Amino acid sequence: MEPRRFLFSLILVLWLLNLPFCCWVVKAVPVKKAQSLQQVSPLAQAEVDSLKALLSITNKEAAKIDMYGQLCFTYASTIGNLDLAYQYADSIQIVASHLKSKAGVAAAHYYYGMLARFNGKFTEAIQHLNQYLNFCQTSQDSVGQANGLFQLAVVHHELGNYDKSLEISYRAKKLYEKRGNFFGVARVCMNIGNLFTSVKKWEDAILMYNQSLTNFNRLKPDLNAKMGKLRVLVNLGNAYTETKQYNRARNFYKQSLRISYAIGSKRTAATTLSNIGEVFSALKQYDSALVYHRRALTIREQASQKDKLGANLILVGETYLFLKDYSQATHYLQRALQLGNEFGAKPILRDAYLKLSGLYSGQQNFEKALAYHQLYAALKDSVLNEETTKQLSELQTKYETEEKDKQIAILAKEKLVQQKEAQRQALQQKALVGGIVLVSVIGLLLIFLLRQRLKNQKILMAKNQEIKESNLKRQMSELEMKALRAQMNPHFIFNCMNSINRLILDGDADCASRYLVKLSKLIRLILENSEKTSVSLENELTMLDAYLQLESLRFKGRIGYEFRVEDAIDQENTFLPPMVLQPFVENAIWHGLMHKEKNEPGFIRISIEEKADRLTCVIEDNGVGREMATILEKKSIIGRKSMGLQITEERLRLLNKDKSGELIHITDLKNSLNQAVGTRVDIDVPLG
Repeated sequence: MEPRRFLFSLILVLWLLNLPFCCWVVKAVPVKKAQSLQQVSPLAQAEVDSLKALLSITNKEAAKIDMYGQLCFTYASTIGNLDLAYQYADSIQIVASHLKSKAGVAAAHYYYGMLARFNGKFTEAIQHLNQYLNFCQTSQDSVGQANGLFQLAVVHHELGNYDKSLEISYRAKKLYEKRGNFFGVARVCMNIGNLFTSVKKWEDAILMYNQSLTNFNRLKPDLNAKMGKLRVLVNLGNAYTETKQYNRARNFYKQSLRISYAIGSKRTAATTLSNIGEVFSALKQYDSALVYHRRALTIREQASQKDKLGANLILVGETYLFLKDYSQATHYLQRALQLGNEFGAKPILRDAYLKLSGLYSGQQNFEKALAYHQLYAALKDSVLNEETTKQLSELQTKYETEEKDKQIAILAKEKLVQQKEAQRQALQQKALVGGIVLVSVIGLLLIFLLRQRLKNQKILMAKNQEIKESNLKRQMSELEMKALRAQMNPHFIFNCMNSINRLILDGDADCASRYLVKLSKLIRLILENSEKTSVSLENELTMLDAYLQLESLRFKGRIGYEFRVEDAIDQENTFLPPMVLQPFVENAIWHGLMHKEKNEPGFIRISIEEKADRLTCVIEDNGVGREMATILEKKSIIGRKSMGLQITEERLRLLNKDKSGELIHITDLKNSLNQAVGTRVDIDVPLG
């Protein structure tokens, strides 16, 4: 039985016997192993001591589960002591089992999954995290679900399932943003940046890292926030290293190393040391690079986490390869390969295969170099790309050339011994050449098919991009229409209320009361259409008729009106934006008919006909005309349009697909004596 499982069983027995186990769990730590590592920083120790102090005075078992979880996370993520972290996870399991708490059992699965990830046991991590996520979905715990998704995304990243990791990360980010959880958003942004780094999208990675850093800076500078900021600094250094901005990279690494030592994060310190080693490798200062990689490896080997050990072994092996110490390079790369197979970590296997291929190629062992490069290519991509094909061809050519030279030497020796044997060898050589030609033809055919496939994929991606842009433009137009309509409705209601106010001030209470009744009907029609982007022509005319009744009532019957709709128009199935005609009718009343003499009746005619893909609406009035309105009000319809006219014109522009042409035309009506007898407004409303 594993020591940790034995400890778990023993604690369970103590629980059933009602013996105090919680403090014993904390104290039963293999101290010598912890002391073999660097000392825990005061900040990390203060965090642990604070949690333990709270734990000692807490009587509620449910509250202890949360504290055990925080201690588990701190020991695993910051201090790097997985043994203690596992003991606190076991404590969660024991308390939850005693309380029969499903939430507590789920929490135990979460921390076991996190610890399995740190330990490189990715299959076990996925099993625990899926059980935790099932509980969170059932209990509708969105924060817990986001935390579980984040851990699962990191696991799939380690396994090389980048597309799946990215999809899960965005799901977690959406949940964190919905709850305003800046810490969660920061962590997910960092993981997405890591994914972009894995596929060499450095600019996208730097953008996500900066978003992560912004969110971490918004938090209270506690231990978790500092740890998160520390990891972002490391990742920014990595991105700048890949883009060959080495000075910027080293500045970020120095900041992160200083914070790592301050808070006692050995895990991150190892990562930073390793990254500084990569900067020295890029500058071809391999002796300095080896010093930093070996320091990082020492920390990795002493710590209990194994998930990053494989990558560290590869870096050490690669540095020995640069130094042409092939024996040491082989030792470390083979260790990395063994670890990758043990954990099933595809990125570790991929990188180990690639470095071993380069190692054997440098030793002129082209057969092994080709074998490892084929393993690398198969793991990197199921379909060979041009770069991989080129590398394979070079290795294969070297290998075949070496074999060909051997055959020629054998033929030369055998020719001296026996002529017939020479003829047989010549026949073998011809067969070999024929095979090479056949392989070359097949290779060229594969390259051609690959290029065609890539070309078709580019065309498909371009078309998909066009569709996305088209949908985005359409959605933006709809949003702008809603915004303009939201301005239109309050403006119209304000004018109506202003009319009622004027009636009340004039002492006409009966008329004001009737006006209010009709206004309520009109408002109901407006509210029914408020969320619609378009209404039927019949609905629009009904609303317009209600409005004209209101204005006619206000002017005590002095306003007459009529509607003329072309018989061929199907009013129920012809659609236009809501309240698109009302501002023009309102303008005719307020600026034309209102200024007529009291004994002169006013009249408005609304004519509608359909032309091609447009609805032509004509509004005529027998008002005083624009010139007289200017004199009376010192306000021109053209020079300073009302709010309603401006909004309506903008709405029509949004609907007009070609974005050109005159949609609104105003004509002054005059008699034979050149006297103003009214105004005519022609409106073109785009359909469809």
